[in-house]
Amino acid sequence: MDTQDLIIIDLFCEECQIETHFIEELEDFGLIHTVVYNDTKYFHREELVRVEKIIRMHNDLNINKEGIAVILDLLHKMNQLTSEVKLLKTRLNLYE
Repeated sequence: MDTQDLIIIDLFCEECQIETHFIEELEDFGLIHTVVYNDTKYFHREELVRVEKIIRMHNDLNINKEGIAVILDLLHKMNQLTSEVKLLKTRLNLYE
């Protein structure tokens, strides 16, 4: 397995000054996905923005895991709707 695109959870938590238990709770709750390779836990580099966003919501805004899940779901739906509106505007402009 190529570990270049993986971030070691222990090192990430140390740098961000958070408990590794918090990351495990996020995984158990289904908010992030981790990978175990050679007895070391990682998450994919693509999830870094999501993990940092979750940490900010939890630490800065004091939002619990359930609230974070709802917010992330609403943000995802909002992005989908924005993309759909752009597509529909483009299609509408073809008929004008």
